[in-house]
Amino acid sequence: MLLAKIAAVAILVWFFYSAKENGQEPFKWAIIGLIGFGITWEIAHLITDKITENRMIASTLPALVATVGAAFVRQKLVSDAKRENT
Repeated sequence: MLLAKIAAVAILVWFFYSAKENGQEPFKWAIIGLIGFGITWEIAHLITDKITENRMIASTLPALVATVGAAFVRQKLVSDAKRENT
């Protein structure tokens, strides 16, 4: 769970600065990133709880999957911002 909290803070910062670099609203992007991370984490957490009894995997894997999910959300936001600026 600690890894998920650290990753969530990192996602907030990453999205905030990405928005600034692309001339967008930083707080809006940070909230979108956090929501994307949270939804993906919850889905991955539910799945890993059903699949494995190993607590290490059940706490680490959702954070990693959610980080990848947030990266896809960021990629979509960046591509939309670039298209908007052209």
